[in-house]
Amino acid sequence: MNRSNAARPPSTLGQTSGPITLWLVGLTTALLLVLLSSACTPGEGEDAPALLVGIAASIQPAAEEFAARFQSENGISVTLVTGASGTLAEQLRQGAPLDLIVSADSRYTSALAADGLLDPTSATVLATGELVAITNLEGPADDVASLLRSGAVRQIALANPDIAPYGEAARRYLRDLGVWDDVAERIAYGENVAHAFQFVASGNAEVGFVPRSLLIASDARGIRALAPLPPEANVGLQVTAGVTSGSEAADTAVRFIASMLDAQAIKTWERFGYTPQLDKVGGVE
Repeated sequence: MNRSNAARPPSTLGQTSGPITLWLVGLTTALLLVLLSSACTPGEGEDAPALLVGIAASIQPAAEEFAARFQSENGISVTLVTGASGTLAEQLRQGAPLDLIVSADSRYTSALAADGLLDPTSATVLATGELVAITNLEGPADDVASLLRSGAVRQIALANPDIAPYGEAARRYLRDLGVWDDVAERIAYGENVAHAFQFVASGNAEVGFVPRSLLIASDARGIRALAPLPPEANVGLQVTAGVTSGSEAADTAVRFIASMLDAQAIKTWERFGYTPQLDKVGGVE
């Protein structure tokens, strides 16, 4: 099944200086997708321990490869449900039957574990992501601050910072850069990073802040990265997995997490622009 959500219509861009409220729409859609995905992706056999995995949108390109390989090697069906990390966390709180969550920010998995919704012994940091600024504008300019202050940029896309770690990181970076007050009214908020990327790819925004993984995975033409952001822009962007307390396939879920840290998986993480966190294996503080 195609679980991609349509981007917000262009007419809604730039109409508010605060985050566009997509929480209820996103949550309702995500909960519906959980039910549909369970129906559309059965196990390989009647008793096959199929997995339903909540995946942050920033991780989807790599996760699709992990899921396909795990299914091929183990004969176990893996269904990915994609959304912002905050949406997935709320989805689990509302009783969605996920077996594990892979979040783009360890704070979400830590909070779920503290509330008894994730097995704390299963929580594992897998990799660190990278925030990048992208543009569809031609020309040699690649200084983020100068470009954002220029008249060429009418809209700036980022994921809703209230539910998406990369959106939060982008907002923090813009504040640290000292341009937030200048650009706040031009921000177009996506429900997740995939939506933010599509705003730029479709031309509805000239600049966007997204994970490097989406830029690497995209076949969109005319999109380029601006100058690299400072390391502090990536603080908190730790990909963290945890098995849900109510999973009926907990052992299989643990195996899936382990498969995302083997030698082949490490190469996949690196190919999509992540830094594997081998020193963090086995727990999250």
